[in-house]
Parts: sequence; C-alpha cells; structure tokens
Amino acid sequence: MKKIMTTMALLGALTLPLSAAELVGTPYDAEFAKMNQYFNSLIESHFNNAKLSNFNYPRVDIQDTAHDYIIKFDLAGVSKDDIKLTIDEHNILKLEGKKEEKIENKKENFIKKEIFYGSFERMIQLPENIDQSKLTTAFKDGILTVTIPKVEIKKPKAKIIPIK
Repeated sequence: MKKIMTTMALLGALTLPLSAAELVGTPYDAEFAKMNQYFNSLIESHFNNAKLSNFNYPRVDIQDTAHDYIIKFDLAGVSKDDIKLTIDEHNILKLEGKKEEKIENKKENFIKKEIFYGSFERMIQLPENIDQSKLTTAFKDGILTVTIPKVEIKKPKAKIIPIK
C-alpha cells in the first residue's frame, strides 16, 4: 500500500501544470543557451574536420547496363594527375587522390566554406561478373567515367551421383 501511495504521489507531482516561473524562464536560461551554443560549435567543428568531411567524396553514380557497369566519379576541380585508380584481386575498385586549394589572397573573409580540399579515397566492391582486363576510363569536365564490361560466369553443371 505504501508503494502504491508513493507512486501515485510521484505521478501527481510529475503531471502538475507548469508554474509561472517555468513559463517565463529561469535565471539559468542564459547559461543553458551558452552551453548549448558551445556544444553545437564543438559538434560543428568536429564534422568540419577534413578527414570526416570527405567520407562520401567524391560523389559517385553507378549504372548497370546490359553489357557494362558504368561508374562516374564527380571530381570537379581535381587534376587528372592527382588521381590514382586501382582494382585488386577481390574486385575492389579504389580511387585515391587529392584536391589542392590554391590560396591567392590569404586575407579573404569567408562566411561559410564547404568546398572540400585535401586527400580522398573511395572504394567500391564490384561484382564477380566483370572483365578487369577490358576496363576503360575517360576523364572529361571533372567527371571520371569507368566502364567495366560484364562477363558471363559459367556455373558448374550439376553432376548426378549414382546411389548404390
């Protein structure tokens, strides 16, 4: 009985209407606002870190056609000499590179700066049915296009095993 009364009293206290002080504000609101602003700035600076901001760079389109896989990387502002494309024995296509920032006027005052500069790496697991030896590339207007022909994978035929 004592537990029931304690629980009911606690529920009653939690459901009381807000007092006038709670509606108007408390003396601590300004301090809480400062703390909120501080934590938001910490989070924003953390996500503006170059290593974190390039996790999805460069953007990519992957198309599956009847005969090929076509992969397009958006590399606007990246020189062809600054990129390296490899494919390994596990069919992992890896694009590495860097996008350098040319600072001509060091006294520019930016309001916001979202363009990524720095090193990047993007890996894509390709399916088994590709012909690595016939892979072709084209780099035009900041778009790297990789075309990988498909091959038919010959599946082993089922073997009938006689039961003795």
